[in-house]
Amino acid sequence: MGAAFHALIMRELQTRFGGYRLGYLWAPLEVIFQILIFLVIFGAIRERLVPGMDFSLFLVAGMVPFRMFQKIATRALGAVEANQGLLMYRSIRHIDVIIARSFLELIIYFFTSILLLVGLAFFDIYANLENLHIVIFCWITLFLFSFGIALIMMVVGYYGGEISKVVTIFFTILYFTSGIIFPIHIVPEPYFSYLLYNPLIHNIELIRHAFAPNYPAYHIDITYFLKWMIGVNFFGLLLYKFTERDMLRSR
Repeated sequence: MGAAFHALIMRELQTRFGGYRLGYLWAPLEVIFQILIFLVIFGAIRERLVPGMDFSLFLVAGMVPFRMFQKIATRALGAVEANQGLLMYRSIRHIDVIIARSFLELIIYFFTSILLLVGLAFFDIYANLENLHIVIFCWITLFLFSFGIALIMMVVGYYGGEISKVVTIFFTILYFTSGIIFPIHIVPEPYFSYLLYNPLIHNIELIRHAFAPNYPAYHIDITYFLKWMIGVNFFGLLLYKFTERDMLRSR
C-alpha cells in the first residue's frame, strides 16, 4: 500500500504540474491572483470591513484552507474515471487514489499558506504565531473533513453523471456563504444564525482568530465542526464500503 501510495503521489504531481513551466508555483499564484483581485475591489473599505485584522491576512487565512477543501472534494468527482487504468492493478484500490489526492492537496495548500504568510511579513503584516497549535489543529481537522466529503463525492461522481455539474455549482455557492471574502459577524440576524449552520465557517473563523486574537470569536463552535467531521467520514466510509464491490467490477 505504501508503494502504491507513493506511486500515486508522483503520478498526481506529474499530472497536475508536469506540463507547466512554472510547475508547483501555480498553486500559490492562483491564490495570490484571487487575493489581489479582492484587495483591489475592497481596498477603500477594507479597514472598516474587518476590524481587528488586516484584510490581506483575513483573505489568506480563509481562502487557502477553503481552496484545499474545494480541490479535495471536487477532484474526487472524477477519481474513478481518471484512474481507471491504474485501478486494473490489484494492489491499488479506489480509496488509495482518494488518500493520495487528498494528501497532495493538503501539502500543496499548507505550504502555500506558509509562503503567503511569509510574503505578508515582508509588507509588515504579521500573523500571531502564539496559537500556532490551534492553526495546525484546524488544518488537520479540515483535511479529515475534506477527506470524508471526497469519499462521498467519489461515489457521487461514479453514479451521478450530470449530478457532478450540480455539485460544482454547490461548491461555488458554498464559497460565498462560508465567510471567505467577508467577515460573517457583519451579517445581520436572522441570516447570521443561518450561516452558522455551515460547519466550514467555524473552522476557518477559528484560524483567523488564532492569527489575530482581536478578531471576534464569540460565534465560533469548533465542537459543531468536529461533529460534522466525524459524521461525514462515517457516512463516506460506509458509502464507499457498500459501493466498492460495484466499482471494482467496472475495472
